[in-house]
Amino acid sequence: MKRILFIPSDHGGGKGHVSRALYLAKTAQARGYETAIVLEKKHIADAGNAGIQGVLLDTRWERIQKYQFKKPFKPNLQLKTKVSKRPVFVEFAGLDWQVPRDGYWSEKLVRLRLKQLSAIVEQLKPDVLVGDTHFLTFLLGKKYTIPVLQVTRLQGWPLKADFLWWKDSETKFSAPDALRPFESILAELQLDPAKKIEDLLKGDRYLIPANKELEPVRRGKSSLFYCGTLAESENAKRRIAFFNQESAIPKIYISIGGGAERGQLENFFLQILAIFDHSDFRVLVSTAGRVPAKKFKGRSANVIFEDWVDGNAAIRQSDLVIHHGGYATTMESLLARKPALVIPSHSEQEGNGRRLETLGLGKVILPYKEKLQPLEFEWPYGVYAMGAAFDFELKASEIH
Repeated sequence: MKRILFIPSDHGGGKGHVSRALYLAKTAQARGYETAIVLEKKHIADAGNAGIQGVLLDTRWERIQKYQFKKPFKPNLQLKTKVSKRPVFVEFAGLDWQVPRDGYWSEKLVRLRLKQLSAIVEQLKPDVLVGDTHFLTFLLGKKYTIPVLQVTRLQGWPLKADFLWWKDSETKFSAPDALRPFESILAELQLDPAKKIEDLLKGDRYLIPANKELEPVRRGKSSLFYCGTLAESENAKRRIAFFNQESAIPKIYISIGGGAERGQLENFFLQILAIFDHSDFRVLVSTAGRVPAKKFKGRSANVIFEDWVDGNAAIRQSDLVIHHGGYATTMESLLARKPALVIPSHSEQEGNGRRLETLGLGKVILPYKEKLQPLEFEWPYGVYAMGAAFDFELKASEIH
């Protein structure tokens, strides 16, 4: 029986990569394949809940910064810019910024993660590796001569990535030197030197979880397959009590996403409350538990806050969705044929909203009006920056 090992990116806060991999694993398992998925502690339970063998990538030791005998002696990531509050939006122009975020702070850390993954491959002996924006899947495939299928998108397309495709000019903020922690390992595996970080996401085949209108990739078509969204829809018919009341008043569902890292969330919810209170809308807001919904209980007759809502079902029962622009929520709103207002907290989410806007299916509303300021970080390979906005501002007239 063929064995498939899934290795999604699991170092950030979102669950998009993980949920896609779990969907693929369940689909493959139903067709007779043996499947397993590599996850960190925060998501490992999701594998068991989905009936998939989960394999733990144990990164607990990485919280203890260990000295090493060559520079950087103590790898770390530090915020250089002094801030008094978290930004409400950050701009970055590619996957280079994801490398320090994901903790690849030194060659030593990369080698230790690769060693863990190698042990998993040697134990499970997979016939195929499936990666989703994980920087080590391609290297594992080359090390063990295992074919690699990469789940990818235009913004991370290894042949010609186009991250800020809706902008006329590139970002003015400096990128991290993201390839440095991987260079010697590429040489040892006798691979060509990478020219850009997306080169680490190459594969033998590519799977795009969308259609050509949403992800217009134009190169490498012989190895490229559009598969449509990779998302569950089994709860779509579940009724949400809030939507049971028959009414001609439009119903709006507002979600920030389960993996949201938006700054100043309470301020966001307070502004939403102010905009929609006593309006001609019925509004259901999911706080995802990031801010207790009880803080807003009883403050409005037509705007209701809940800690958790079955998002897929709520989207299908609403007339309009307001969300953060996460890929899963974007695809769910499209599947349900619902228009969306996207209020992003970073560039990747804005890109999803801009695609909806271009196709006439939604609108992007940026949560700030000020000019972006540099937000500088220092890591072992120098200083880099993002653009950041710190003052949350939503205009009621624009929303309406």
